[in-house]
Amino acid sequence: MSDPARPDWHPEPELISIRDAATSRDALRDAGAAIWETALDYVYDHAFVRAMGEPIEYDALRSVFFGPSGGPAPAPNQPAALQSVLEEFSTRVAPHTVSAYHPRSFGYFTPPPLLASVAGEILAQVAQQGIDIWHAGPIGAFVEEEVLRWLCDLVGYGAGSFGILTSGGVMANFIAMALVRDVHLPAVRGLAAPPRGRSLEGVRVYASDQTHFSIGRALDELGFPPETLVVVPADADFRLRGAPVAEAIAEDRAAGLQPIAIAAVAGSTNTGSVDRIGELADVAAREGLWLHVDAAYGAAARFSPRHADRVADLERADSVTVDPHKWLFQAYDLGGLVVRDGSTLARAFGTRRPEYYRAGHGPAPDTHEDDGHGSADQLNFWRLGFEGTRRWRALKLWLSWKHIGSVGFGELVAANVDLADHLSDLVAAADDFEALPERQELSVVCFRHLPGGAAVAARLAPESLDAHQDRLQQALERSGDGWLSTTRLRGRTYLRAGILNTQSTKADVEALLELLRELGQAVSG
Repeated sequence: MSDPARPDWHPEPELISIRDAATSRDALRDAGAAIWETALDYVYDHAFVRAMGEPIEYDALRSVFFGPSGGPAPAPNQPAALQSVLEEFSTRVAPHTVSAYHPRSFGYFTPPPLLASVAGEILAQVAQQGIDIWHAGPIGAFVEEEVLRWLCDLVGYGAGSFGILTSGGVMANFIAMALVRDVHLPAVRGLAAPPRGRSLEGVRVYASDQTHFSIGRALDELGFPPETLVVVPADADFRLRGAPVAEAIAEDRAAGLQPIAIAAVAGSTNTGSVDRIGELADVAAREGLWLHVDAAYGAAARFSPRHADRVADLERADSVTVDPHKWLFQAYDLGGLVVRDGSTLARAFGTRRPEYYRAGHGPAPDTHEDDGHGSADQLNFWRLGFEGTRRWRALKLWLSWKHIGSVGFGELVAANVDLADHLSDLVAAADDFEALPERQELSVVCFRHLPGGAAVAARLAPESLDAHQDRLQQALERSGDGWLSTTRLRGRTYLRAGILNTQSTKADVEALLELLRELGQAVSG
């Protein structure tokens, strides 16, 4: 029988059984140095060299990674030394990654993470705290509570507000729509219990054509009929305004339907547009609707004194999504939902009482009998959202906020907006580029290349100009010198620069446009 204190079946037993500091501490220190050196090799040998790994084609990359079989190999049977595993990362994985660090990487909302965030991720995984029930990660729950207080303050919420950290904006928006169903709808209908099945028919939720897909998905998964979501056209600058929503509400009420919520966006994924939250809040207050704002990206603009007014009135919403792994420069994953009335979370999710969570139940409803040794005010996050087991997401943001402060976040956000302004200025001054909208609201710039200049491009079929943007984006990917995504706006294809990069300068923006000109000539020739 093997000795669990000395796992000799492994070539590095001192890295498996680590309880003896005399045996393992130096070995762990060396392992940590090797891991960090591998990370630095990735950053400086790949991440700053290419924005997109090679090859970029799906089938080609499958062939490179998996080999001749074209699919996953069997699981490893025998143990191996850590260094050999790290070397496999360096050779099989690192060269093929998308790089958030590359200074001309402006694709999706994927910023390079702050160093303190990486440190927090490492420390959280070493500590292995479970942030579901308080006594499985007591101090971890308090760290999350403090971070949530800071996020509530950022949004402008006062006493009584609270929230929960999630994997991202999709889950945060899902929870918000669950609050609409299980807390708000029973209140407006005078129901004794959350509605289900046919009781969800005849209600309406209003959003713009720029609203994130997760709002519609959440309504689908929560059992609402497809017609529940009413898409109201955005204005010329892709913003949802109060007047057309009020008109839609009036039409639906006249038809015997029940409006229950508005789902607004502050920093849309497509264009970075910010709905007119104040106007929508007026409508919601007048009509008795829940107002949710998806500010997953845009909320961070409130850190910057120069740009906070671009995302005004968030504090008037009933719930707000904030994603720190976007413009707070956090390592994946870290999203969050904050609500003006923090009690709504437990009212929606805290009714079931699993036996194995007895210590976190507190007194049973109506009986005041204690199911375990918990207390009614004990902070147990399993009662506030969908997840049971929850990783310690808060630590990396807690460390980052301590490291750079709100002032630092404001400086980084403002720098990104300055770069987006510079890109917009260059596009506006050029004959061979055009933007939509002409001026971006935050740090997303949607623009397209006009081969041969505006007059020549105007004679092209719209489909040809769309195809040109796709070819240009693919050529940029292949070059490795930058990265942009594409999107569709009013039926046409645009390049999309989402500038959330702490490593970029104005020179990088200028170089990107020059590169696009060169590539544009090549792909249209």
